[in-house]
Amino acid sequence: MEERVLPPPPPPPPHSPKLQLPDINSDTYVVQVPKDQIYRVPPPQNARIAELHRQTPPKDTNRSRCCWCWVFFIIIFIAIVIIVGAILGGLFSEVLKPKDPKFSIQRFHLQSKPHKQYDITLQAHNPNSKVGISYKEGGSASLSLKKQKNNNIGSGSYPTFYQPHDDSTVFDVTLKSAKPDFPKVVQESMAKGKSKTHVVFSLAIHVEAQIKMWLFQSGTMKYDVACQVTVVGLDKTARLVSQECETKRH
Repeated sequence: MEERVLPPPPPPPPHSPKLQLPDINSDTYVVQVPKDQIYRVPPPQNARIAELHRQTPPKDTNRSRCCWCWVFFIIIFIAIVIIVGAILGGLFSEVLKPKDPKFSIQRFHLQSKPHKQYDITLQAHNPNSKVGISYKEGGSASLSLKKQKNNNIGSGSYPTFYQPHDDSTVFDVTLKSAKPDFPKVVQESMAKGKSKTHVVFSLAIHVEAQIKMWLFQSGTMKYDVACQVTVVGLDKTARLVSQECETKRH
């Protein structure tokens, strides 16, 4: 019987890894891989750069934190200044105990054209020898007849100005008529032949002010001024017969 011969084994693929059998007496195994199957390995310095990035926060984050710190610091600073200013203002008022300003009417005049209004010239006197008075915006003035105190016949605003210590300031207040015509008693006094009729008016002023000395200032104080004035001769610039003004602080 003829003996069959087995064909030789096929050759290995050209790119297949060549395996080296491990040495029985060695614990190390070596695997050889073709060059075209080896992936790129980053250099060691790249690992160091990545580690530095993980440890060091980005500059933008630092800048944002710095900005928020400044904003927080400014808010705290403003709050402290306001609180300290309020405390010092209260102590400032208590220590100095400033006197209230005094008012008097210098001139009383009625105007018919172009609008009916009352033009009053006032004088404010600051009796304090060390502090000034700063009158703030929002002050008001109103005029009524003595026998009709709740019937407002004219209203206007109080001017804003600063008054130094021991100073007397003259200023004007314009009160527009609350009605198209002057009150009947005023019209009668303006009529020819009746210019000697006495008319009594009540002037009310509401104003807020602060006491100031150097860089210190008090808290806001409210003043109510009530003046009662008797005038005659409303056909022209009225002549003041008598007056009495009182200032109250709240």
